[in-house]
Amino acid sequence: MSNLHHTKGHFEVHTPRKLKALLLASAFLPAVMICSPAMAQQAEDAASEDDDVIVVEGTRRTIQNSIDAKREANNIVDALTVDDIGDIPALSIGEALETLTGAASHREQGGATEIAVRGLGPFLGSTVINGREAANGSGDRSVNFSQFPSELFNKLEIYKTQEASLIEGGVSGQIALSTLKPLDYGKRRIQGELKGEYHPDNVDLNNNERDLGYRGTFSIVDNFDVEGMGRLGFSFGVQTRRTTNPEQEARTSSGFRDCRNVVSGDPDSDDFGVDSLGDADQNCDSGGGDLVLEVDPATGVAPDADTPFVLVSSQRHFRQNITDDERDSVFGAVQWQPNDRWDINADFEYSDRTFTERRSDLTIDGNSLLNVGEDGEIVPLSVAGSGALLGGTTFDGAEISSQYAERLEEYTGGGISASYDVSDKLTVSADLSYSDTSRRENIIQARLRSDTDGDTGSEDIFVGFDVQGDVHTFTFRDFDVTDPNNFDVGPRVREDLNQFRNNTITAFRTDFDYAPDDGFVTNVLGGLRLSKLEYDSVPRVRRETDGNPLAVGDAAAAAACLNNVFPESGFLSSVANGPVITNIDANGNVLPNGTGGSWVSYDPLCLAEALLGRAPGIPGAGDVFLSSSELGTGQNPLQIVDVEEETLAGYLQANYNGTLGQYPVRGNFGVRIVDTEVTSNGFRGDLTIDRDTTTGEITGIGVDNSNLIRIQDKHSYTEVLPSANIVVDLQDDLLFRGAIFRALSRPDPSDLGVGRSFGTDIDNDNGSTDVADIVAQVQGFGNPKLDPLLSWNLDAALEWYPNPDTILAVGLYYKSFQGGFSNVGQFETFTVDGEDLQAIVTTQETSDEENTITGIEVTAAHSFNYLPGAWSGLGFKLSYNYADSDFEFEDAQFGASTVIASDGTEIQRVGIVPPANVPGLSEQVASAQVYYNIGNFDIQGIYKYRSEYFQQFISTPGNLRYIDDTSIYEARVSYQVNDNVRLSLEGINLFDEPRVQYNPTPDSFAEVNVYGPRLFFGVRGKF
Repeated sequence: MSNLHHTKGHFEVHTPRKLKALLLASAFLPAVMICSPAMAQQAEDAASEDDDVIVVEGTRRTIQNSIDAKREANNIVDALTVDDIGDIPALSIGEALETLTGAASHREQGGATEIAVRGLGPFLGSTVINGREAANGSGDRSVNFSQFPSELFNKLEIYKTQEASLIEGGVSGQIALSTLKPLDYGKRRIQGELKGEYHPDNVDLNNNERDLGYRGTFSIVDNFDVEGMGRLGFSFGVQTRRTTNPEQEARTSSGFRDCRNVVSGDPDSDDFGVDSLGDADQNCDSGGGDLVLEVDPATGVAPDADTPFVLVSSQRHFRQNITDDERDSVFGAVQWQPNDRWDINADFEYSDRTFTERRSDLTIDGNSLLNVGEDGEIVPLSVAGSGALLGGTTFDGAEISSQYAERLEEYTGGGISASYDVSDKLTVSADLSYSDTSRRENIIQARLRSDTDGDTGSEDIFVGFDVQGDVHTFTFRDFDVTDPNNFDVGPRVREDLNQFRNNTITAFRTDFDYAPDDGFVTNVLGGLRLSKLEYDSVPRVRRETDGNPLAVGDAAAAAACLNNVFPESGFLSSVANGPVITNIDANGNVLPNGTGGSWVSYDPLCLAEALLGRAPGIPGAGDVFLSSSELGTGQNPLQIVDVEEETLAGYLQANYNGTLGQYPVRGNFGVRIVDTEVTSNGFRGDLTIDRDTTTGEITGIGVDNSNLIRIQDKHSYTEVLPSANIVVDLQDDLLFRGAIFRALSRPDPSDLGVGRSFGTDIDNDNGSTDVADIVAQVQGFGNPKLDPLLSWNLDAALEWYPNPDTILAVGLYYKSFQGGFSNVGQFETFTVDGEDLQAIVTTQETSDEENTITGIEVTAAHSFNYLPGAWSGLGFKLSYNYADSDFEFEDAQFGASTVIASDGTEIQRVGIVPPANVPGLSEQVASAQVYYNIGNFDIQGIYKYRSEYFQQFISTPGNLRYIDDTSIYEARVSYQVNDNVRLSLEGINLFDEPRVQYNPTPDSFAEVNVYGPRLFFGVRGKF
């Protein structure tokens, strides 16, 4: 990353907001100062009553459980276990998992969502709930952990090493979430909890959804004897959550272009670039100035390999969000043991989430019309050595848009299992499971464009922009962005079905557990598992309505939708050193009107209805098949993804426990065989041959997308995955762990589409009339023949357990990957008018490259319970992971690649953007917990750090997007009033850490999201 990026001056820029957050955090301290002496006295009194009984509760108890679970495991595991559901010390599963060694989250809407293990992206891991795969609505194989309330689970584990009995799919590790089994819990418990939620940034909103959010949880667990039918237990819980997620953004369009950064007055010259005279027909947006990076076979050199360039986005935005988040969850379980041989379990989880946003956007359009002053003069650019654009000017249109967006996400999961003890030595079991996630995202957008002279057309304005650390700023010349009269032309409404994704996993497995006579092998496990993953998605379906300049009636209707004041004060003040918008006159003097952090904004649904003359509505998924004349623009049925992945896996595993020389040893070894078949369905436009009517020469390929043909492609692979784990007791308190295993991670379902789109280019230089003689160019929307990413893995660790409160563990790991992902062209055969046509399909494939990852992870925890008085309540837990890899992921547009010409010739393209590492790889991940736990009083301070990582886009996974380093601080305080009632106060993101993104280089600013801190106060009753 450039020096400029690392000398942003965070402390100077962030001081006001950090001071505010420190004041909020200080709310925790009076409770500590008041309660500490009292709690210490209570602890001393309790000890004097019974010196033989010490009851450990709270954070210390949770860490003790986690240490014990790690010590007893046969493989390398990190765990978070609690005695009761509802005791997970975090507000979400994602935030809880972040406290485990090597786990780090990706943040959306201010909360932890996807989890990376050992710094590796979620596509290299897997997640199971009660031992079953979990579906998701993202199109990848990650799980959105914000969908699940932490109150649902009582045990979280991350398996760092594999064993044959674990479901395949985790190169980095497997996250296992477990719910409570009622009979195993063994007692009755009724519990209710209510948490209020306060977001300080909500105070800055002039029209928020609600002042306070809340989450309420109720659960019951019970068990009883059923006369003549054994024992029956059940658990049931519900949670409802209503909250807001205020968010401020500065962003660019996600697509960038490369342009020559040279000065030339001749638009027809070879070195024409963005530093020109501003000819609108020769600019970066229209393709003028694009670099030629393909190597010339005659010279062996790419013409523009050493040409100065700049990376340019087509737009820059400010976005202010008012959000509302509603989630309802239900979970339940039944456990029945009719006799000593049978154990039957059924569980069910359901979550329904509706997330809505009201967005107010200010957009500067012509970022690709650069270096243009109002009078046509050239204005110098500010460009980093990487090509990142740090500042410049444009003379183009501005627009304001108001959007209403909603995401509807529903998860349903569960299953039924039964185990039967055939004898004292043999147990058989079976499990049937189901997991389904559906996601819909609807957007209604109403737009108006800039007008400076009151006529019917949109006028260009002079805009300067500057990237300042974590944000960009705009400077306008004589244009007040707070005046609605300056935005009254170019009305447009878009009604989008923006996402439509469904993912279902059904599975059946049967297992046996056989314990032979006394010997080194304690038991042998084996089984079969059959699963089917179904994923389908429809590309964006858009109805777009463009209008003429506002008529008098329309203008009056629109004016009625105008927000009298901007929705939020202090917009982006935490990351900007001064106003983000400045209005100047022709002499450069600052004008008060239009300077600050606000612009014209409307109620989005009201404005859309005013512009349409009707209530807006969202197209249906089936409308993707309508022609653009029937619906609008934006839909492309060729991008439909409909994938079915069937897997049959079998395994055999032996667990052992004995001695090796003088050392006790335990562990397991086994093998898992996985056979997978992928079936991908899609559509293709009807293909015809275009011929010269006189000569019959083939002139092109005709495509009729109004007459779609259903197509299907299949692919299969079989992999053998051996594994072995060993634990050696070097001393009573010192363990050595080792593991070797082979693992796989499958491609994302969204990348397995079979859609193909024909272009107009063909190679027919010889004027052939034979289809077999020509080659066509085709764009691929996915590749069903993608193979999994495979790796051999070695792990070794030393773990010291001097007492129940203490651990010091150091682990080393090494992963050798067989395969990587690259963007290439491949030949495919298509039938046209009954003849075979060879076509070059540009898509992604799994390469034969070998890459490695090496890493070290450290875990340490300790309680100072031996110190006198109040000091005995102190303790800590630390974790750190460092990973390094030689993996290279090239940007699909600007990275080095192989391009196949229409005649089949391979041409090398020079990269101008350095490759990224493994998606999701952070070199460093760390967390630190300091707790004070004495008597009925418990306090935690938590720090989480994740270094920069490459986060793929779902829709364009080949585009590089970097998420900047993040440091998050959290705090929790609780007081156990009595055996039944507990009070709590919790805060996350206390110092208002933003999320900053860069694209396509690590210093090319793309987006900043500011979420603000959040405070929670609650009361729980347990009986």
